[in-house]
Amino acid sequence: MKVQLRMGEWMITMGLVGLYRVFEYGLKNEIIDQQYRQSISIRPWGLELDVDVLPQLPKAYFLYLIDEYSVAKRDSEKLRLYMKQAEKEGQFPNALSAIKKTMTDTGKKVLKYFSHQPLAHALETLKQVKKPENFELLATCVDTFETALREPKINEKLTLNYFKAAILKAFFGQVSFLNVSKNNLDLQGHIQEFQKDYIAPVQYDLQFEHVLANAKSSEEIIAFLDNHKDYQPFKSLKRAWKNKTLEDIRYYVNNTVTKCLLLQNRLAFYNFEEMVFSPIGVAKNNAFNFNWNLEDHQPKPISSLAKLVLFFAPAGAAIYLKKEGFNDQGEYRTYAGFVQSDATFSEILQKNNHFKQLKQLREPFDRIVSKLIQGVTKEAEYVADHLFFIEFSSDYDSKKTHLHYYHLPMYLAHYFKIYKGKLDYIQPYEYREHFVQYVLRGADPVIVIYPYLRYYIEKGYSHIGPYIAVRERNRIMQLKKGVKEMSSTDKRVYAVFRSGQEIRQALEQAAASKASEQYSASSNKKVNAVAYRLLNAAKAGNQKSFMDTLFRLHMSAEKPISPIFLNALHERDLDFATVANAFIAGLLSSGLQEEQEDVVS
Repeated sequence: MKVQLRMGEWMITMGLVGLYRVFEYGLKNEIIDQQYRQSISIRPWGLELDVDVLPQLPKAYFLYLIDEYSVAKRDSEKLRLYMKQAEKEGQFPNALSAIKKTMTDTGKKVLKYFSHQPLAHALETLKQVKKPENFELLATCVDTFETALREPKINEKLTLNYFKAAILKAFFGQVSFLNVSKNNLDLQGHIQEFQKDYIAPVQYDLQFEHVLANAKSSEEIIAFLDNHKDYQPFKSLKRAWKNKTLEDIRYYVNNTVTKCLLLQNRLAFYNFEEMVFSPIGVAKNNAFNFNWNLEDHQPKPISSLAKLVLFFAPAGAAIYLKKEGFNDQGEYRTYAGFVQSDATFSEILQKNNHFKQLKQLREPFDRIVSKLIQGVTKEAEYVADHLFFIEFSSDYDSKKTHLHYYHLPMYLAHYFKIYKGKLDYIQPYEYREHFVQYVLRGADPVIVIYPYLRYYIEKGYSHIGPYIAVRERNRIMQLKKGVKEMSSTDKRVYAVFRSGQEIRQALEQAAASKASEQYSASSNKKVNAVAYRLLNAAKAGNQKSFMDTLFRLHMSAEKPISPIFLNALHERDLDFATVANAFIAGLLSSGLQEEQEDVVS
């Protein structure tokens, strides 16, 4: 029997991508028998699934995730990096500390589940390593540790525990093998639980739908329910259909049995709730505003097939760390990201494979967007206009989800194609990421520029990054308004930036002429104090305060004020935020060490 799995809501499409990835992995690594190689086929609308392959999927699912999140692979890569650092005498103490922490933390977990004398001895010997002269002994301990981790049972156990806690827990509640009571299961035990809780219900329900469609009498349907009387959803149906005719049963199915909200026309015996998909699911008992046809017991009905597809969603997402906030106030969270569009399934699969690869390479978000829209031609503008990114970080214990949608309208697609790479100078990395993500939300990225300028004032850095941020923000806002030609506004932004540089240079020269270190130091302090005052006025949108400070600054530097600042009061050529921030960026820049071509282009 073949069934159609059609794309729809992003979580279903994510699940279909994950299902196909697991299927491909299973075939490639001979986990799925080759006789099933045609069992899942890509169609423009999604996947066509032959149900005979279902029992093959649980083992492929776990081995895919074990390979993807292998603790042995992860710790070995870390240790190789630390060992290279340890070869340099000056870096040895820090590298040794990191090596000891990695080996001790993971080693304790291994010894909790397994008796492993060589590993226990290596951890004990590691305590003796204290100086660079002990490097050979350190290398021996690391080699023993890596050999132990590569043992299949050890790697399987540690990796299962890791991705259940760090990855799957963000997607699902304590269902099936994710329940804490199942923590002692081995790989085979996990496979059996998956088979029982996810595969068997799909098989029962699809067989039931087939019987309903082809039965010649009500007795055939009742007999089927009798043969599967231990399956909970069938019990109430048998009671309701006692002594009913075939026509009565089919009428009941069409008008009383709920249908799946995610996979059209499938019978729905389950709910879309937090244990099925934690990021946006709601506990059934709390779902008073989500009732479907006033059904309290099944407020958001889904089928067992949809429930299975959702369980493949973690394999369909790109998993990565992302910093929320800036500098020391920031916090790293694990995010799942996905690319959704109105394209065919094969295109969505290709884009998400590319997206995942780029995220693993830690590519910045703007480069990812640029690469994903390469090949979007004028005839395919509709595709670009309907391309958007979803990312979420979910904590099941606290019932909290951070969910972001990033849309790519045509003006942004145009920007990323024409000005590809222009954001490279925005450093540190986190400011660049936040800048791009605000833009993709359709928000004004000036909200990122203000803390970015404050960061450079506090650090006393001189860099072209703030100017680039101001210029690119202006370009994006102009494109959003429909402006195509940027050369004139670019020149104005650069002129304001240069004005800020000239004021700084005049102040520094005045201080230097006094030939005193004290005055030189006070000059830098004065520039920073003025920059703070201007930034506060710009952030508050207080043009009067900004212009008052600006006039005083030009007077003290004995410089005429440019007419462009007066025009900014009426926002004739540039908006106030662009003028203010470009000037502050120039005031913070003591010179241009970077290529002049990129500054003015």
